[in-house]
Amino acid sequence: MFQIICQCKKLWGDLRRKKCDNELKIKLMTELHDLVRGKIKQMAFAHDSVRVLQCFIQFGSHEQRQELFEELKGDVVDLCKSQYGKHVVKKLLMYGNKELVAVVMKTFRGHVRTMLRHAAASSIIEYAYNDKAVLAQRLMLTQGLYGNTFTICKSSVCKTIEKVAEANPDKLNNIIDEMKQILTPMQEMIESIRESVVYMAHTHDGARVAMHCFWHGTAKDRKVIIKTMKTYIVKFATGEFGHLVLLAMFDCVDDTKLVKQAILLSLDEVICNKYGKKVLLYLLSPRDPAHLLPEIIKVLQQGDGNTHSKKDMAVRRKELLEVVSPPLLDHLRDNAATMVTDKASSVTISDILASACGDLRPAMTAVAQLANHELVPGGTNGELHMAEHPAGHLVLKWLMEQDTTLAEAGKEERFGRILVDTVGTDNLKTWVKANRGAMVLCSLLKSYDKSVAAEVKAALESIKAELSSIGNNKGAEILLENLNK
Repeated sequence: MFQIICQCKKLWGDLRRKKCDNELKIKLMTELHDLVRGKIKQMAFAHDSVRVLQCFIQFGSHEQRQELFEELKGDVVDLCKSQYGKHVVKKLLMYGNKELVAVVMKTFRGHVRTMLRHAAASSIIEYAYNDKAVLAQRLMLTQGLYGNTFTICKSSVCKTIEKVAEANPDKLNNIIDEMKQILTPMQEMIESIRESVVYMAHTHDGARVAMHCFWHGTAKDRKVIIKTMKTYIVKFATGEFGHLVLLAMFDCVDDTKLVKQAILLSLDEVICNKYGKKVLLYLLSPRDPAHLLPEIIKVLQQGDGNTHSKKDMAVRRKELLEVVSPPLLDHLRDNAATMVTDKASSVTISDILASACGDLRPAMTAVAQLANHELVPGGTNGELHMAEHPAGHLVLKWLMEQDTTLAEAGKEERFGRILVDTVGTDNLKTWVKANRGAMVLCSLLKSYDKSVAAEVKAALESIKAELSSIGNNKGAEILLENLNK
């Protein structure tokens, strides 16, 4: 056997060379097939020969793969549980045609439950489900988790758990009870895959698995998962599916000191990303329908009331907010100019200042300072004044309107007051020259701080005649109406 393996390895090396053309490849594969025929099962479980079979599957013809499978078809599940054999099954799924993939998946039927609890086999089920299975095959892989009642009730019309429950409402409790019995040992499964969660969360279904691992895992499971995620946190935060895993983590992990290490992200990379922005907004205002779709909120609610989260949700959220607030306020203070003019990150400014705890004044002053100069319509040197900028003028309006919310929350800072004190009334008067600038002044006249409204109104009274003469400026017209009230 040793000599055969040596010959196989030599052929394997020749096959992998760049100079190996098609004709030579067919010849070498025929020789390799003659050597492995009848010995495939023995080779599939051995560390020194399994790579030869992987090469055979990759470069072989459909007929050669089919013949290899015929020698292994009674041992596929055992191969999946083997440290080395699992690679043979994965290669069959990877390189096999639709028919071969379907036959391989059929061998999983009835074994999915036990395979999911096995460290090696669970990775094969995950790959088969996420990367290769069509809808019917996914249903086949999952139905073993629903219990005997589901199996009896399902039909060609009612194939999914939802359809079966809808058609058999009287059986729903039985189905749920059986599912609970099946899923109770899932703790063993979580323990077996917790170090691999990081590798599956980039797909829709993999992310859902990761979320369930957080919801139903023990404190130790959660700690292991977070530690393996640490290097990839930015990828999680900016991923279409991965960011949801972080939201689930925020919801249920009691050890906020451990989570702290994960959420001190590279804000420059995250805050301008549409998914990363959702992660930060969730820390500021969890499950806010203004930032999350209703269906996503429903998914996250599945983790509420889990066995292993003991801390009150409000306490957990407050602790996370205290962790994320200082770096977010510092980032806004240091990057106000970039954030105000960027459409994606500008919308987060009001959320940061509305929800963050701590001293808001430095960040508010940094934003107000950007408007501290005369407004020249059309801008100077190609740069629009903040009060005329498409995103900037909205930021000013949002922050002034938000003063009411800050007062209701018991916070002392008022953006309207900081803006007037920073910019000064002389500069404010120049804002009437632009439509958007005039609309910002309208917001100041409605300021929560009555002294701000009075000060701005007094300053604008002196230029009412100028306002009347400005043409093609709807904002100036509205401003004049407000002054005359």
